[in-house]
Amino acid sequence: MGEDKKLYDTNVIIEAAKSGEKVRGYTTILNVVEFPKATTLDLTVITPSLDDYLLSIEISQAMVERGTPLPAVDIVVAAVALNRQLTLVSRDKHFLFIREVYPGLKLQLEGEE
Repeated sequence: MGEDKKLYDTNVIIEAAKSGEKVRGYTTILNVVEFPKATTLDLTVITPSLDDYLLSIEISQAMVERGTPLPAVDIVVAAVALNRQLTLVSRDKHFLFIREVYPGLKLQLEGEE
C-alpha cells in the first residue's frame, strides 16, 4: 500500500516534522489543531464528516462498554480511517482496542510494518 493511503496521527507527524522525514498521505483537521506545523508537511487534511462523527459515537460507546474509554480526538481519527479505508499510522497502542471491535481498522503502529 502506498504512503498516500495512510492517515497520520499527531505523534507521528510531530516526529516527522522534527526529523525532517518526508510523509505523504492524510491527516485530520483535529491533528492539525493539535500540531499546527502539520501544515508544512505534504499531507492532505481531512475534515471529519457527519458519518465520521456518527461512527465516532458508536466507537466511543463500544470502548466505554469494554472498559477502555479513549480520547475523543483519537476516536474521531479512527472513524475517519475506517470510513475511508485508510491505514492509520500512530504510536498509540490504544488503537488496538478499537481494532479488536472494528477489525476493518487498518493500523500501522510506528516501528511495525
